[in-house]
Amino acid sequence: MGLQGRVAIVTGGARGIGRAICFALARRGAKVAVTDIDYSGAERTAEEIRDDDGRALAIQVDVTDRPSVKRAVQEVLEQLGRLDILVNNAGICPLRSFEEISDEEWDRVLSINLKGAFICSQEAIKPMCEQGWGRIINISSVAGKMGGVKVGAHYAASKGGLIALTFCLARQYAASGITARVIAPATIETDLIRDWSAQAKRDLVAHIPLGRLGQPKDVAAAVVFLASEEAGFITGEVLDVNGGFLMD
Repeated sequence: MGLQGRVAIVTGGARGIGRAICFALARRGAKVAVTDIDYSGAERTAEEIRDDDGRALAIQVDVTDRPSVKRAVQEVLEQLGRLDILVNNAGICPLRSFEEISDEEWDRVLSINLKGAFICSQEAIKPMCEQGWGRIINISSVAGKMGGVKVGAHYAASKGGLIALTFCLARQYAASGITARVIAPATIETDLIRDWSAQAKRDLVAHIPLGRLGQPKDVAAAVVFLASEEAGFITGEVLDVNGGFLMD
């Protein structure tokens, strides 16, 4: 599943799942634009990829701000020559009960998690259509399919919306050689759950048939497959990466 010659943008690439995705794509031969609102974190990821003999550049991007996204896409085209793969991974996940969610927090979560993917996809679609080839891979969540277990309703709603957005992209752009897919992980062991108690993690693992929490590399491996030629006949699909937590 080589990706030599392909160019990818990964949002939220500074840490966690996004960082793992950047490394996985680079190790398969793709040139990777590591984008994040945290430029220093993005640059650390890009530098480590370069140290690993990969090709990467870091770009500071606010996915909720269209001019910021436009500039990033243009920089990728100028420095790396094309744009083949977009991974919409940037997101936030506040743990808040339904009654405690403010209007402001609802808007912020939907803006980053859903509107951000919309803006990035809309800007990436243009060069992909021109070249007649593209892969859009959106990182959703099991919460977008079944509602949140520990996460807030705003997070679950944003991830459910991301699935619907993906279906729209898959239908509209298939004739242009562009596929759109979703990966829906269950809980992945990242900084987002570092404050969870050991008991809370054990309780969750008890409901996962494979008996462990997911790792960033599990999601990254799925991204590599969906970005490859081998997955060229798959579009409008939700790939569960959840250890059996949800079987549907």
